[in-house]
Amino acid sequence: MLKFLISQVTMWVLVMALFMALLFLPRDIIYLEAGAGNYLGAKYEYSLEKHAGQFKEFFTYIKENKGLGDVMEGYSRVESIKRTFIKSMKIAIPALFIGLFGGVAKGVFDYRIRYKKTSIFGETLTRFFLSIPDLFLIIMIQIGVMTAYSWGLLPYMKVYGSDAMSTTILGIIYLSIYPVFYIANITFLSIRDEQAMDYIKTAFSKGTSSLRVLYTHVLKNCYPKILSHTNTITLYTLSNLFIVEYLTNYRGAAYFFFQSVASPFIVAVGQEHYPINIYSAAGYIFLFTSVIFLSKVVSQIGKNLLYPLERNGSG
Repeated sequence: MLKFLISQVTMWVLVMALFMALLFLPRDIIYLEAGAGNYLGAKYEYSLEKHAGQFKEFFTYIKENKGLGDVMEGYSRVESIKRTFIKSMKIAIPALFIGLFGGVAKGVFDYRIRYKKTSIFGETLTRFFLSIPDLFLIIMIQIGVMTAYSWGLLPYMKVYGSDAMSTTILGIIYLSIYPVFYIANITFLSIRDEQAMDYIKTAFSKGTSSLRVLYTHVLKNCYPKILSHTNTITLYTLSNLFIVEYLTNYRGAAYFFFQSVASPFIVAVGQEHYPINIYSAAGYIFLFTSVIFLSKVVSQIGKNLLYPLERNGSG
């Protein structure tokens, strides 16, 4: 486990360094002009000296300000980043748990009804939702909620904004849709792969019920495969977080991270560079990469606890 932690910390440091290198790329622009000041175009030329200078300027700023500075007088940038990050985690973390546990339950359900007439609600439904873009599902849910309210089927619920409980609940639902069906598909395939194993035949020969075999023996051997995809659904949830926050105006970390690195809507000829808020962006990068790192570590610890043979690389 110690070797695993060292490798993951090393990987996290390398990823952070790569993201910071991209963040600190010089953004100076060279404008091309014809006679009489007519504008012809613009080009970009990379400078290693300026790139290294960005790193030096960043760490000098942190040292002088003992942090990332202030957003406004008396309100630090670190506190702002922390507040918006916690706000995002209020929908991201529940969505991850729902995706993991709900996905396992859906996968078991798919497997148990695979030969029944209702199998359309099993694997077929899972594959259907995996093939539909999340953007479409989010918009359809919003329309469905508003339509149900207009018909008197639901109480009034805000679907846009970030100050109401309803927007938080809907945000969790949006983020958990794909992880649930992704893990359901992994669970179904894992159970199917286990059904021909010798230990299954032995258990049935001893008169063990199919439900007990499934929940006591099969799932136990499927958990390492399922948990190995925890990092995948974490990455997907974080990448989908911006879409959810942007569409619902949920002012969380993903929304403000995009605001800090987005190109300006208006560019004036003669403007020397495209300004971005590198200090806020660096703070968000640190937190988001930390979540991915922790997700990987927690999933590995879970695999070791549930299936000790994984510790020795066997099983």
